[in-house]
Amino acid sequence: MNWHKIICGSLASACAAGAIAQLAFARPAIGPQHMFFAGLTLMLAFLLVWMGWWDDVVNDSAEPSRIERAAARTWLWTRRVLCWGAALVFWGFAATILVDGVEPGHVPVFLVLVAFGAMAIWVGLKGAGHSRSMGDDVAVHAERRKRYGWWL
Repeated sequence: MNWHKIICGSLASACAAGAIAQLAFARPAIGPQHMFFAGLTLMLAFLLVWMGWWDDVVNDSAEPSRIERAAARTWLWTRRVLCWGAALVFWGFAATILVDGVEPGHVPVFLVLVAFGAMAIWVGLKGAGHSRSMGDDVAVHAERRKRYGWWL
């Protein structure tokens, strides 16, 4: 086991414990806000497990196991739902600015919201590549589609 897996696994365990603690401290009046933040914390735990065990450290020559394939599919659709939901929120705020009337001081905020929404759509659809730029996102997504048998 390498340090990357140890660190990601430790952080994922801490996130899972944090989600349980959030709900335990909120008892007996657990509300939607507690469930929401506990769910976000569990999503972060899943992200860390994915990063530590499968993303960027997979053996591309070996056939993926059923667990790896299921984790990849779960991550794909979770990422899409969260990113596309975030895009709707960004664009909703931008639409609110339009409806209220765009003032000159709000133009930069409006453009940033539109850009963040577009970037969230892109990340939800293609994910992130190996570099920090968006240049290899399509190629890396095509490799992952081929490896895991994704159709979209």
